[in-house]
Amino acid sequence: MPDVISLNTPSLPTGDSACTDNFSKTNMTSSGKSLFYFGIYGVCAGMLFLIIPNTIISLTYLPNLPNGWTRVIGLLALIIGTYDIVCGRADLKPFIQASIFTRLGFALATAMLFFSGELPLAIFLIGLVDALGAVWTILALKSEKRKW
Repeated sequence: MPDVISLNTPSLPTGDSACTDNFSKTNMTSSGKSLFYFGIYGVCAGMLFLIIPNTIISLTYLPNLPNGWTRVIGLLALIIGTYDIVCGRADLKPFIQASIFTRLGFALATAMLFFSGELPLAIFLIGLVDALGAVWTILALKSEKRKW
């Protein structure tokens, strides 16, 4: 049995340039911008859930959650939004493409939960924002493909 298993993967960049090469770009692509701006929306929503959870619960007509759970939702939105900002800014195409499926999946799930009567209209509208963001990214990717 060999001592080392080779996965035949390309080596990753190391050092300071590993994280800054793509991030330092000043010209984001259209698809990168779409995810970057969607990430700002996610971070802002997450911050609202963290800072004023009871107000957000009231505005969205969600049922009261046990202490802390609204903030957990906010924390998750904040983290996902941060990923979106960083990956959009760095123009990481695999992440940008994967975000389309996750956002459309979230939109579909919120629609199903709304139409089954389990969640209020506000949650469906949040899912709709995700779907619109995904469509923006799809159109941006198609536009970039045509330029090549």
